Amino acid sequence: MKLAAHKVADWVSSFKASNAPALILVYGPDEGGVMETARRLRASYLGRDPDPLQYAQFDDAAFSGQPGLLADEAAAIPMFGDTKLVHVRGGAGKAPEAAKLYLAGLQDGERLASLVIIEAGSLRPAAALRKLAEGHAQAMALPCYLLEARDVARVARDYLESENYRIEAGALDLLTARLTTDRGLMQRDLEKLVLFKGPLGKDDATGMIGLDDVDAVLGNSAQASFDQLIDSVALGRVSKADSTLDLLFAGGTPADATLPAIRMHFQTLHLVLGLIESGTPQNAALSSFRPPLHFRRKPLVENQLRLWSRRKASRALSLLQEAEAACRGASRPLAHAKAGQVLLRISRAAQR
Repeated sequence: MKLAAHKVADWVSSFKASNAPALILVYGPDEGGVMETARRLRASYLGRDPDPLQYAQFDDAAFSGQPGLLADEAAAIPMFGDTKLVHVRGGAGKAPEAAKLYLAGLQDGERLASLVIIEAGSLRPAAALRKLAEGHAQAMALPCYLLEARDVARVARDYLESENYRIEAGALDLLTARLTTDRGLMQRDLEKLVLFKGPLGKDDATGMIGLDDVDAVLGNSAQASFDQLIDSVALGRVSKADSTLDLLFAGGTPADATLPAIRMHFQTLHLVLGLIESGTPQNAALSSFRPPLHFRRKPLVENQLRLWSRRKASRALSLLQEAEAACRGASRPLAHAKAGQVLLRISRAAQR
């Protein structure tokens, strides 16, 4: 069966061993989201303190030459515990054939003591593993796509509220700017923020998160690199933009995470340019940036206003939106190449 991406979080939250399908495929370009979703499913299915023999893990290469291994492992129920989870990382090689053999051996409506979870990267609609999971009554396909930048604030606020915390408006703006759209990385940053403040129980008074809290936890060199990339692109510093982009990629930042942040900057730049062209004083127009510009960045953005017009900024936005669409579902190397190409193109345009 197939589940829409926006319904995955609710489905995972309500998931129980008693209503588990025989196989769950978790896939998509959001690698952190795929891993986090699989981790939550595993915890919900096995519960606390499971017998180690209730869990078996394989890489997809394990099925080369023996595709029946998956079905055999799922059928081997441990002596202690009445459930078993077989976890497969990767959907290449013989993994699709192994999954097909496993599902083919099931009886219609059969309740199983085993669950198979397969983690995979981006899969095209025609991919054998995806077609199998989407088309089988006892399987479920869960897509994990990188969040749109506009959804980051909602997800962050919802998580903090679930931990009995509220967040100030300015702190939420800053948090949104500093969080990546990769769900796994975002989850870890939000957990760090809650641990910094101190976990609260449901019976405790609601806590409040402010600007200083966000800056203390997420005011790191990675964010400085993000700001350097944004400003290098907008100022036309091609070499600096190229080297900063390489630094972010080498540090594990996916290409898909850089594009929304730069698009949001150009959206605000476009708005500010429009306000200035309609007669608004520059300082007043610059107050449209959220979070407010740091005093060290303000001169850089003022220089950007001299390089860009509303028309040029609008063209840059179109290129960024096209690149974001092209990166969705692309392999990581291809996404990196596409992101690098469009950012360098925009950077060169800044000086024309």
